[in-house]
Amino acid sequence: MDNEILIKHQFPTTKEFIKLFNSVGWEREEKRVDENRKNSCFAVSIYKNNEILAMGRVVGDGAYFTIYDVVVDKAHQGKGLGSIIINEIVNWYKTFKDDDTFLYLNASKGKEQFYEKFGFRARPNEEVGSGMKWYNK
Repeated sequence: MDNEILIKHQFPTTKEFIKLFNSVGWEREEKRVDENRKNSCFAVSIYKNNEILAMGRVVGDGAYFTIYDVVVDKAHQGKGLGSIIINEIVNWYKTFKDDDTFLYLNASKGKEQFYEKFGFRARPNEEVGSGMKWYNK
């Protein structure tokens, strides 16, 4: 990977956030991005030549933290940027001295193996039940 990348522990601009989402076929409205920014307790953005390449963010309440929006621009995937994002988040999380904190994520379908390399385990397992999502049906 190129040495010219810049890793910032900050939330990207709204325009950058939407650009990344669009590059992978996702959408997010500006209003929602502003709410995401406000509710994130940690974020990582990767740049090269002032262009956003990747991002990830964490939402949490001091005990429970969840990783969201790990996105690498489609044109820059496969270069290790996602690994940098996850490593930065895990290293930030390790600074908590309290053993009563938890770090979670919800992997996109088919991406579970990527996260397993960093110590994440699929749910359910022998310790915890299934992650679940509410649907208004």
